[in-house]
Amino acid sequence: MDAKEVKTHVTNIEKAVKEKLPPAVLIDILNSLKTGVTATEQLLRDTKVGMAVNKLRMNGDRSVSDLAKEIVAKWKKDVHTKTKPSGSSSHDGKKDRMLTVSPSRTPPKPSGKRPADLATRSRKTDNVNWQCTGEATRDNCLGIIYDALALGCDASSEALLSLAKSIESITFTNYKRTDAAYKRRMQVLFLNLKSKDNNLRNRVVSGEITPARLSTMESSEMASAQRRQADEKLMEENMRTAMMAKSEKSISDQLTCGKCGQKKVSYTQAQTRSADEPMTTFCTCEICSHRWKFS
Repeated sequence: MDAKEVKTHVTNIEKAVKEKLPPAVLIDILNSLKTGVTATEQLLRDTKVGMAVNKLRMNGDRSVSDLAKEIVAKWKKDVHTKTKPSGSSSHDGKKDRMLTVSPSRTPPKPSGKRPADLATRSRKTDNVNWQCTGEATRDNCLGIIYDALALGCDASSEALLSLAKSIESITFTNYKRTDAAYKRRMQVLFLNLKSKDNNLRNRVVSGEITPARLSTMESSEMASAQRRQADEKLMEENMRTAMMAKSEKSISDQLTCGKCGQKKVSYTQAQTRSADEPMTTFCTCEICSHRWKFS
């Protein structure tokens, strides 16, 4: 994992803590850092990841705090193993402090190895372990979210999987069960993230929209600019139609329906031609709904 990916994970940790996301989100991020990072002085200095993880040692969730302690211990060992100073205790202290400096506020940026064909990228082409929730429905939903995020995106598979896990986990927490409402919500998220005309995917991957915010967005908020414009135009048209004065219908027994022969016919009249021409009469049979007109 390179420095850019580590910085993305640091930002995700800060957001998860600030927004009080479920412990599972932090555990996913920490496991990713544990397996993907071999600590060096330069990496700790550039990313400030040590402090972000070190703060989690005091987290209220035991699983999170234990995992954070394990990672900090591992990174200290990595640093000391790679650069053993000749008896300088102050140098050792400096390395330890790299694990407790202030966290960076650098915005997340997609990074990692660029797949060969972004247009067909998916969980299958990336060979990621998306079946990890212990429940088939949730696994499938997590998988389609990964597919939507990966389509045309050059972020690393590790970063995308962590993001997909966060989105699914928060949505599941909101609905509390894998019922029809949960499935519909995941389908709505998938369709909007997948849309080529929509910039939503880029905004989510870049960190502009957090998983917590995405999970509560209305369909109208997620829609593309073109879709919103079309919806607004349709709404205006419907409003105009609703406000237009409608001509009053009259019912006559003097008109006969040419289809059913009944004499219960409603009609309206409108001037459809020039003023010196007779009005056009529009007729509707109240029995069989047959329509016709005459002048």
